[in-house]
Amino acid sequence: MNCLSTVKTTNTCNASERCVVQLNNSKKSEKHQWYINIFDDMDTDWEAIVDVRDSQKEAGFIEGLVSKKGIALDLCCGTGRHSIALRKRRWNIIGLDLSKNLLAIAKQRMKDADAKFPLVRADMRHFPFKNEAFDAIINMFTSFGYLPSESEDVKSLLEVHRTLKKNGRFLLDLANRDHIVRNFRERDWAEFEPFYLLERRSLDMKNSKLIGYWTLIQKGTGEIRELQHEVRMYTLARIEQLLIEAGLSIKELYGGYENQEFNLESSRMIMLAQKNARADVRDLITHRFPLAEFEKATETAADPAQTPQSSAHISNLKSWKPNFNL
Repeated sequence: MNCLSTVKTTNTCNASERCVVQLNNSKKSEKHQWYINIFDDMDTDWEAIVDVRDSQKEAGFIEGLVSKKGIALDLCCGTGRHSIALRKRRWNIIGLDLSKNLLAIAKQRMKDADAKFPLVRADMRHFPFKNEAFDAIINMFTSFGYLPSESEDVKSLLEVHRTLKKNGRFLLDLANRDHIVRNFRERDWAEFEPFYLLERRSLDMKNSKLIGYWTLIQKGTGEIRELQHEVRMYTLARIEQLLIEAGLSIKELYGGYENQEFNLESSRMIMLAQKNARADVRDLITHRFPLAEFEKATETAADPAQTPQSSAHISNLKSWKPNFNL
């Protein structure tokens, strides 16, 4: 669900399959990045959690707001449920995520659905794509807010701006902080096909975080696993401010996947933003990050309209031409 600066790529499939491009940074250990580990540690359990969602309905909602023309990026694509549904609707789409586990699931689901499109493993703060690569970017089901700090979230928004074409659209789907706080429940439980999920929650109001302590009890074996899950919550005012700082402006706002009007009681906060045509990403970043850091992160940017060869270096991504044929 979450989306590495790039050094090398490895091809994890044979020539007849759609490949997963794996982007690794050996200088930075991932073991302390809990937001990577939780989705890798859950094996197929996260798949069971999200599969109760109506992905076809959500894909229809996306298609009603964003044109399928050009190339779209599913940022933090997770198990690929939206990418696959949109690909079956003949979208040209690329899935990007940081979790090896979720990408492996997405690859298998892609094969099962006979939907072919590229999957890329990368960090959402450093997209391995050239400037103005995408006509649209989607980020669904609260996949935003897992990074260590708010400033890291802004880095991701700056990458959205950099890689969107002029007037490109960005669909951002978040949980509504006001709804969570107003309807907070300290304990809850849910049943999924393979397990029961017991959850204890706490609110860190200082850092605007929802923290969940999950206990998963497998039905077949009785095996118990405990995980901690936390995500940064945003009010509409705050996320709008960050979007503006990143050169994006909200054009439409919804409270659910049926185009419901947004209000404080809405469980979802779904924003359709547009890249401001006059904004330059180099101007946008100077008050938050050194320009040298931005240039280092983008110096090996690749073109998603192009396909890596087996064991290719990141620079060879410029010759990458993904096969979108069904």
